[in-house]
Amino acid sequence: MKKSVFAALFISASVWMACNQNQPQTTQTDSAVVAESEDALASQCFTALVGKDSASLKINNLDGKITGELAFNFFEKDDSQGEIKGEFKGDTLFVDYTFKAEGTVSKNPLAFLKKDGKLYQGYGEIESYLGKTYFKDHAAISFDKGFVFEESECK
Repeated sequence: MKKSVFAALFISASVWMACNQNQPQTTQTDSAVVAESEDALASQCFTALVGKDSASLKINNLDGKITGELAFNFFEKDDSQGEIKGEFKGDTLFVDYTFKAEGTVSKNPLAFLKKDGKLYQGYGEIESYLGKTYFKDHAAISFDKGFVFEESECK
């Protein structure tokens, strides 16, 4: 009888261990998982200066989706500030800039070429269709006339 009890215990323990072997093992605590997901959000800040005009840009990158804040401060014109949302396509960041200027809220597309650690603001012909404004031809965007944003510390 003792042998059959030990055999039954041995079989039960073997079955229990086999069942638990396929269970996902978690070695991280909940706070470690949260910290890891927060690290996935990368933020960078940039500033640009052209004469007496300046601009500041903060971009947040979460799994390729870009969000952030952009502000233009012009010497003798109305400033604008707002939010950006978009994504990189190759070395070019395409965003929609929703901003407030002169008391109204507007939305325009913007493009920035990332080169040598800087972001070069692009200009190109835009058009609107069904309430959406976009660049008419991405290949025709010029990156040699706009602000040049250099990386800076985030405030």
